[in-house]
Amino acid sequence: MKLKIGIFSAVVASFFIAGCGGAGVGGSSWNSAQKSEFLEILQEDRYSSVCDLQPMINQYQQTKDDKILSKLLVNYTENLANGCIDIDSFQRELKAKNPNAHYEVYKEYVSSSDVLGKLSKGASIQSILEPYVPQMPQFYPLINAYNSAISPVSKYKIKLNIERVKLLNPNNWDTYVLINVPEYKFRLFENGQKTLEFKVIVGKPSWPTPIFSSTMKYITVHPTWNVPDNIARKEEIPKIIRDKSYLKRHNMVVKRDYGLDSPTVDPSKINWREYLKPEWENRELPYKIIEQSGSRNALGRVKFMFPNRYSVYMHDTNNKKLFAYPQRAFSHGCVRLEKPLKLLGHISTYYTKQKFEEVGEILKAKKTKYVNLAQNIPVHIVYLTAYVENGVVNFFGDIYGYDRMQKLRVPTTMVEKEVKVQ
Repeated sequence: MKLKIGIFSAVVASFFIAGCGGAGVGGSSWNSAQKSEFLEILQEDRYSSVCDLQPMINQYQQTKDDKILSKLLVNYTENLANGCIDIDSFQRELKAKNPNAHYEVYKEYVSSSDVLGKLSKGASIQSILEPYVPQMPQFYPLINAYNSAISPVSKYKIKLNIERVKLLNPNNWDTYVLINVPEYKFRLFENGQKTLEFKVIVGKPSWPTPIFSSTMKYITVHPTWNVPDNIARKEEIPKIIRDKSYLKRHNMVVKRDYGLDSPTVDPSKINWREYLKPEWENRELPYKIIEQSGSRNALGRVKFMFPNRYSVYMHDTNNKKLFAYPQRAFSHGCVRLEKPLKLLGHISTYYTKQKFEEVGEILKAKKTKYVNLAQNIPVHIVYLTAYVENGVVNFFGDIYGYDRMQKLRVPTTMVEKEVKVQ
């Protein structure tokens, strides 16, 4: 099984995916059927995981050394499990360029002794590799698109997205929400079938929507907007300092915490300039700015909550005109939904214990209420600039620059001589 072992982001930079070379393996007994099967897999690169292994393949072809072939199998499995993107390089560049960016990866532990143990027991190569094949449904369609693509630019972009798929959370790809950020698209899949699809607005390049997986657990009807500390420091507090009526005009209050029943604090008694000093940059603010529910609330009438460390969620918006734009990167990282009430109706019908009519009454009451899901829904926020639908591969703009920052461990001729990623 895959294990989530870390997050690389501009803030958290402690983990990275190890390279594929240098696996310590000894000789293992290969039977002729296994050799033929593996050499055929390598020849066609069935799982798109040769990546940087061509020199080792050439070495085996020259020597026919079973130890080299065993090492190849372990390294091919590692490439299949954990991709061929230079994570360390991407991590450093992301940290340097954008402190607001977050991109989770999910690494799978590959045991060379387990792989070679199965080999020595006569298992087929397909059965050895199968546990490491990504369950995300785009994996094989992207490989097919790569094999049929002619343009070097298209092939490179598709290959990059194949490797991204390998880094996604391996679990919960049957019934789930998929937000593809570069596509500005929401999809709900149920039992493997797409049942809902509509537009979304995502984070602007300076405040990117994080790439990660979580689980939707409840819905807030008529939500308040709890302004995160980082946004408060960078945007709201300077406005409060310049304009004493700012909070009142925007239906905002100040409290000691985000609790609905917490008493308010008089903002005129607070030395707001104190919290713009450098020493407060990474500290929790003692005061919380909250936009109360209402017709002008930035979150609209409903938000869908999947708890996460980034304080992002999916929500309604009172600025519907932005959905008319083809490029919709306008938020502070949260995902604004084109059809939130349609999603509310579907989820309240099939995923809550409350009847659809009851949720409708809550909506009419115009008071902040919570609706728990009886069946939680996995949420995957992904960054795929190539996506296959109905057998056709579609390409999308690199709105956060990740196509440029994520380098593949592939032969240099493919990157330098054939293609430049725009």
